Amino acid sequence: MMYKLIYILFAFYLSSVQSSRIKEVFNLKQIYFSPINVTKLKNDTKHEPTNVIPLALERWQNKLFLVTPRFKPDVPVTLSYINITNMESYKNNTPILIPYPNQKMHEISEHNFTSVVKVRADVCDRLWILDNGKINNKQESIPVIHVYDLKTDLHLRTFDLGHLSILNSDITNIELDVTSSTCEDAYAYIPDSKTYRLLVYSWKTNSSYAITHNFFHFDPLCGDINLGEIHYQSQKGLYGIALSPTARDGFRTIYFHSIASTMGFAVNSRIIRSGNYDSDRNVYDFKVMGNRGSNKQATSSSFDMETGVLFYGLLLKNVLGCWNSYSGEEYTELTQGVISLDNSVDMYPSDVRVDRTGNLWVLSNSFQIYSKKDYDQNLINVKIYMTPVRQVIKGSICDEM
Repeated sequence: MMYKLIYILFAFYLSSVQSSRIKEVFNLKQIYFSPINVTKLKNDTKHEPTNVIPLALERWQNKLFLVTPRFKPDVPVTLSYINITNMESYKNNTPILIPYPNQKMHEISEHNFTSVVKVRADVCDRLWILDNGKINNKQESIPVIHVYDLKTDLHLRTFDLGHLSILNSDITNIELDVTSSTCEDAYAYIPDSKTYRLLVYSWKTNSSYAITHNFFHFDPLCGDINLGEIHYQSQKGLYGIALSPTARDGFRTIYFHSIASTMGFAVNSRIIRSGNYDSDRNVYDFKVMGNRGSNKQATSSSFDMETGVLFYGLLLKNVLGCWNSYSGEEYTELTQGVISLDNSVDMYPSDVRVDRTGNLWVLSNSFQIYSKKDYDQNLINVKIYMTPVRQVIKGSICDEM
């Protein structure tokens, strides 16, 4: 037991000090879209790169999707992709982002995209697009989920979340619960970090409902977000969601955390998908995993099915955290790995994704600066990293023991 503890402490030390394990594949100062017709945008707006910053990513085959929410006015395209068939061709060039599924869907009008905040591709080759309906922090339309067939780029369905959204909702994340054999029985989990609820959508019934729990709230002792130049108090709750592999009974473990918190929690998807959740009867079905440690507030998270590693972006540093769920170790500060991205100042991991081929993708940006003021276009404001998971965790505390 003593030798195992020494190994854990040594691995913890190594994971904290070693240089980056993950390769940078793109860096962006300004964002350029393929030619679009700006005359059809609201109020004859024109493309102002200063107002555009990618917040989330998703990889499907040769497409790397990037989300550029309309947090500020004059964002011409809110969902686009980079063709990554030959990534080396972008080595010394800024990639051009291609509007998805076409230019017309980004014109400000009914039934089109308003402000896409997250996209996720499922194993059934569908792209789920979460649109929170906000432009410049003003609710211009109701939040919706759009779903597209990735093989044909045809629209499959739009579901209105309006009946679940309330005045101060903050809907900016989505996670999918589906396998290749349950395409018609898929579920989407949508956290609301301001109203401390989990919205659940069923593809089969084309309906949704909301779940509440105390674990969805923020920790008042972890709400002080100090990024040097930017310092603020956060009350954001539930945000990060990641899913384990499906067990024999067809259900999964849902790992989740709040932004203003250093705690990790878990619940079985059977409880969430039952449709008759009772906040009194089911309260103890939610489990406390443990504490990641001081100053380890986390943002987006993703689970690697092969290695069992849970990855998450750390809000206060340009690093990732990780924990191996297959190791048998408890979820504590000593069993969390730290993976450095680089020494970029004022950049923090915004989105983390493990794709279906076992690659870890990370989008790091200067959103905290962007959200408070215009950022310096002479500096790199966005970096995208990609490396196979096994290479990222090799020799770290998150590696298989």
